Amino acid sequence: MKTEIKNMTTEEIRNFLKNQKIGILSLSEKNSSYAIPLAYSYDGENIYLTMGQSGRKMECIKNNKNVCFVVYLMSPNPEGGMPTWESIICNGVLEHLTDPENLEKAVRSGEKHMGMPEGAWNGLLEKTLQAPETSGFWKIKIEEINGKQT
Repeated sequence: MKTEIKNMTTEEIRNFLKNQKIGILSLSEKNSSYAIPLAYSYDGENIYLTMGQSGRKMECIKNNKNVCFVVYLMSPNPEGGMPTWESIICNGVLEHLTDPENLEKAVRSGEKHMGMPEGAWNGLLEKTLQAPETSGFWKIKIEEINGKQT
């Protein structure tokens, strides 16, 4: 029996992103690509990431802020057939967050998404606000998002 692949609705995409914790960030290098798994948070509008300020990913980002972010889940089929799956592919532009308002949004989104009480990351926020240009917080400004499921 062939499995039907369906497009996810906007609401299904939002719910899926709110319930997952890890995605794959795909970056572009000159003659190749680079992908890394990252924890993320989602506030219904933006995808927030935290990343260190050095390494291969930063070299890629310095040259090209266009990114693709993928979140997926494969689950056993309760009827014993082929596993079911859901996947989201998001294309967008990566933005380094340095202003207090966006840094606070990212921190609050992260706390909520990870099931922590509001204020749990206040120390991190305070430290970041002391030198915001070195912030490890980023936002994917979503330009296109699609989801599929079986």
